[in-house]
Formats: sequence, structure tokens, C-alpha cells
Amino acid sequence: MAAEEKQRVNDALETLLSITEKSGNLRKDLKNDIHESVSTLRKAFILIYKQLDNVKEEYNSYRKEVKNTMKGEGSGGITQTDGQVAASIDYTLQAQNNNIQQIVPPIGGIRRKLFSEVVKNQDNNKRYKITLKPKETTTTPEQIKSQLKNSINPTEIKVGIKAVKTIRDRCLIIETENEEESNILCTEIRNKLGEKMDIYQNKLRNPRVIIYSVPEETTVDNIGATIMAQNPEIITNDETIEAKFRFKNKRGRYNIVMEVGPQTRKQILQAKLKIGWNICKAADYLVPTRCFKCSRYNHKHYECKGEETCPHCTGTHKMKECTATISEQKCINCIAYNKHSKEGKINENHSAMSKDCPSLQAVLKRYRENVQY
Repeated sequence: MAAEEKQRVNDALETLLSITEKSGNLRKDLKNDIHESVSTLRKAFILIYKQLDNVKEEYNSYRKEVKNTMKGEGSGGITQTDGQVAASIDYTLQAQNNNIQQIVPPIGGIRRKLFSEVVKNQDNNKRYKITLKPKETTTTPEQIKSQLKNSINPTEIKVGIKAVKTIRDRCLIIETENEEESNILCTEIRNKLGEKMDIYQNKLRNPRVIIYSVPEETTVDNIGATIMAQNPEIITNDETIEAKFRFKNKRGRYNIVMEVGPQTRKQILQAKLKIGWNICKAADYLVPTRCFKCSRYNHKHYECKGEETCPHCTGTHKMKECTATISEQKCINCIAYNKHSKEGKINENHSAMSKDCPSLQAVLKRYRENVQY
């Protein structure tokens, strides 16, 4: 019996030694594999570093070449002037995002352009309009058109007509290509049809700019005189400068919105205003009028005749009561456009307060078309 027990113990020891030997071999193989993998990764990283060094050398060489080219072009008398792009259209972000952004010019020292100049070159769609309203209450828009055709020949006076539209109150709107043609046509209509209708020549509005972080003691009443006194070089004498209103942003700083002439606007956007002890930045003020009640544009809540409409989901409740998720949002303005438009449909799955809303972009585009930049 003792011999059998002894044999069992010896067998167990042999088995244990065998397992230990195999485990040691496995550890050795695993260690070798790890060393090989680390070595491979090290070689790969060294290759990547070499490639990055080559790219860096090429970049520095290209940058030096561009700098030399611009220096050579600049010596011919062309200088660079800082320009500024219009601020964000989103009212809530506009007071926070005060950084000046610039359109990078092509090589050659050409001055940076203002946003309005870029828009003007790309899309010359300024709205030069004449509104005609008949003096007799029985005269219809169709009769006004007939009188115009019988009395005035656009070819003879060399005027291009962009559009003729009928609006409410029996009025007619005529759009021309430019201000000069609008003046010629308006004079012609007054001379030949002035007794039959009232004629209103719609002038382009002066642009508005927002001045950020003005001193607390600076008000709507004194900011005009302050700017003229401390910044005489940027004010054009024959243009108006009028403060409209002041408001406090979320950070407790005061911003002032002003209406200025087109040349004064350019000067203000290309410089920093000295106001009191502060240096203040400025940007174009592009904020459309939107009703807080029905969420539609071009009127205010106290003028609204529509029903309560949530800007997030188009429901008949206030915005603060809305529980819709982002995926459930709908825009009342884009829905209305898709309902009546005969052209392509636009995306309506967003809040009416979104700065990317197609309807908002269309309103801002029309705003710019009616501003004298």
C-alpha cells in the first residue's frame, strides 16, 4: 500500500514538472512575440517621423516662397488693408462672438475685401423700387399697367425693368437694375402720370453696425459725439451717424447699435473705435424682425394677428412649454414656403430659431438687397 502511494506521488510530481516546463516555454514564446511586435512598431514610428519631417520641410519652403512673392509684389506700390467679414446672423451668438474674421486675399498683396463688397461682386441684386398708388379708388393695378405701357417706353429712356409686382392696396412696384435707371424712370412717370397716381421712390436703407463692450457711461445720446471726438479719421462728413439703441449682453457688457452711412461703415469695420478708455470692436448688425408670438418674420408680437406658434415644433403653445426633441423640430416658416412654392422644396426639420434656417437666410438676403453698402 505504501508503494502504491509513493508511485502516485512520483507520477504527480512528474506531471507538475511537465506542466511547469511547458508553461516556461509558453512564456518564452510570448516574450519573443512581444519583443518582435514592439520592434515592428518602433520601425513604423521612425518611418512616420521621417515622413513628417519631409512634409514640414516642404511646407516651410512653400511658405518662404509665398512670402518672397508677396514682398516682391508689395514693393510695386500695392498695400494691404485689413477687412472684415459680417458678424454672425444669430442674435444670441453675435454679442459673444466679437472676433474679427478676414477673407484671405490672393497672392500679390491685393487688399482684403469687406463682406458687402464680396456680395456685391457675386450677386448684384440690389432692389431699386418705385411704388405707384392710384389716386382714384376705382383704378385697378391692371389699369395702372396699361397706363404705363401707353405713356412710357423703357427702350426710349434706356431703362431696364427687372420686375413689375402687384401688392395690397392696389399698389404696383417696379424694380430697375440700378439707382440711375430708377431715377430716370421715376422722373418720367412723374412728368406723364403724376396727376393720376402717387409715386414713391424707395431708397436703400443705411447700414447698421453693432459696437461691442462700450463703457457703461456711454449712452445712445452721447456715443455719436464721443466717436466723432475720439475717432475723427473714420467719420465721413457728409454721412449721418445715429445711435438706435443700447442693450446689455449675457456677460453684463453694453453693446450699442448705430445707423451710419456706407462709407462711414467701411471705416468703422476696418478699424477699432476709441470710446472713452476702451477700444471697441464693431460688426455689421444683421438681425431680422421676428414675431415672438407666431414665429414669423417682418412684424412684432404686438402687431401680430396670428395664433400662438412654438418656434421649435409649430405647436400652439409657448416656447418654454415645448418638450419636442431635436429630431421632432419643425420650422413654421419653411413649412409655409414648401406649401406655396412651385419650385424645389427646402428642409423644414429644424427650429425656426436656427441660424441655418433657409427662411432666415432668405430674409437676410433680402435685407442686404435693400441696404446701401
